[in-house]
Amino acid sequence: MKQLPIGIQTFEEIRKRDLLYVDKTDQILGLIQVGKYYFFARPRRFGKSLLLSTLKSFFEGRADLFKGLYLYNKIGQWTKHPVIYIDYSLIEYKKTKKDFEHSILSLLKSIADFHQVTIEQTLIPDYFRSLVQTLDTKYGKVVILVDEYDKALTDSLHLPERFTQNKEVLRSLYSTFKGLDAHIRFVMLTGVSRFSKIGIFSGLNNLEDISMDDRFSTIVGFTQDELEQNFSEHLNQLSKKTTFAMPFLMTNIKYWYNGFSWDGSNRLYNPFSLFNLFNKKAFNNYWFSTGTPTFLINLIKEQKKLPETFENIQTYDLVGSSESFKNFPLIPILFQTGYLTIDRIIMDGVRQVYQLTYPNEEVRHSLITYIAAEFINKDLYEIQPEAIKLRDALLKERPMEFIKYLQSFFADIPARLHLPKEAYYHSLVYMMLRLTGTQILLEKETDKGRIDGVLELSDKVYIIEFKFATNKRVKRVETLAQKAILQIEEKKYYEAFLASGKKIILFGIGFLDKKIAGQVKYI
Repeated sequence: MKQLPIGIQTFEEIRKRDLLYVDKTDQILGLIQVGKYYFFARPRRFGKSLLLSTLKSFFEGRADLFKGLYLYNKIGQWTKHPVIYIDYSLIEYKKTKKDFEHSILSLLKSIADFHQVTIEQTLIPDYFRSLVQTLDTKYGKVVILVDEYDKALTDSLHLPERFTQNKEVLRSLYSTFKGLDAHIRFVMLTGVSRFSKIGIFSGLNNLEDISMDDRFSTIVGFTQDELEQNFSEHLNQLSKKTTFAMPFLMTNIKYWYNGFSWDGSNRLYNPFSLFNLFNKKAFNNYWFSTGTPTFLINLIKEQKKLPETFENIQTYDLVGSSESFKNFPLIPILFQTGYLTIDRIIMDGVRQVYQLTYPNEEVRHSLITYIAAEFINKDLYEIQPEAIKLRDALLKERPMEFIKYLQSFFADIPARLHLPKEAYYHSLVYMMLRLTGTQILLEKETDKGRIDGVLELSDKVYIIEFKFATNKRVKRVETLAQKAILQIEEKKYYEAFLASGKKIILFGIGFLDKKIAGQVKYI
């Protein structure tokens, strides 16, 4: 059983140490053969750095590293090219514009030293241009690989002045590419976000964005077939450790970690989550916990969006652009960063409509936990135990206890995050129940009308109706709960569940500003 390359993103090290490597070189060969300038976006820890490292080894002529892989016998003559590899995670961009420029220049100088060339220029555009031309003259056409090109931008979205300065530095560098085409063999830039509309690539109008190209939709990440073919021994060990039968284990691995898609067809696993699952032999939130999406949570708070609104949302635009943090389009950035994914693509005439949802339970549960902690003004680690109380109250048929716990949550919501709308309360209830692992269907359509909520458990079904009002219209919150029960009865929402054999509980919940009341009736 080959060891897993946990924390290792260098192709050379993986191959030399004979670590587990899922062969993607058939698609890499396609990249090399069909184009020259590429841009590729994927969420963090999804294999972008390993992809670039593999390309680096290929263009350096390291045939020995590719023995046994698809690409090895498809190359007639291995040619060595000088490679300029820029990794923005190694560059200082958080202080001043001058520090950012100095850090980039220092990296370029180290590349020049490695290739044993001397460059006299002191400005980034001039230095870079001279470096490419000199390397081409001495060694042959140059390969340029850029990792995390957008890190200096995404980390400064909430700082408008810093964002603008960082953008200017990047634009000055990329503007040089256009005049260097005769000296370049291959270019690839990778990152998380697609900032194509803000002008940093104005000098790279021939850059092909393959982020959603069907030909390369699985070039990083693992398909179900790749999981089963490459990880069989790891799966067997996990089955023994957890004592889960293989069918049950595979179902849960898929539910927790599968589901990322950029074409609405192929579903992928995040490599980082799978490696940690097999290494630690326990289901947990691995990918999400490696980096709290602070700027996303702040953006969600700023726009007062709640998790229920992210289920099956439809949009034409998955790029989005804004230089104002407050107005940045939330849905495109949630997609690009991996918190939403393409469920399916619908054709609207000649246009594509993207239906988005959470990729899997790891992402859904983690994101909702973070949002709940922010909206309910509680510590992240306080949320889960208290949410479990909500689930237990429903399991034990103690709905008034459920209302009491719910009231305590709502009381903690800061006034600035509060929205006096019925849909807002729907979303908050949804969020709290999802935290417990309980699935609630909101706005369920029936032949009797639209039910606000259906919570189906193993032995019982809660038919839920929400009623909201302000104290200008209604004086007592209990009145709203009574009206909710009456609506369920009058419209007979429960009839669709009579044949289920389960206990049916009508649950009316009233919201009067931040006060909550409930009423129950059994069928």
